[in-house]
Amino acid sequence: MQFADFQKFINEQDNLLRQAIHTGLSEKEIALTRTVKLGEEFGELCDEVLASFGNQRTGKMEKKDADGLADEFADVTIVTFLLAKSMNIDIMNALARKIEKIKTKHNQQLN
Repeated sequence: MQFADFQKFINEQDNLLRQAIHTGLSEKEIALTRTVKLGEEFGELCDEVLASFGNQRTGKMEKKDADGLADEFADVTIVTFLLAKSMNIDIMNALARKIEKIKTKHNQQLN
């Protein structure tokens, strides 16, 4: 998948969610809802990380899906991009800027 395809998917999901779930909510309420959803998805990712190392209770380990960890990484990414969109963040510019900061920091540490 190319990033442009992913961004198109995010825009489609944003429109769908606004019509199906977020009707009548303010932009602030949508952002807060997505922030809470991100917390939920992060918790599920944490569960899958633990399960991948066998550090979950038996009941959860029995329900473990081979694709669960990858799916939870995807869920966190999708919700993060939806939240960024609702906060009017140009995620590509933010990523490019942050990557440059990290590179500069690491280059300074190596010198």
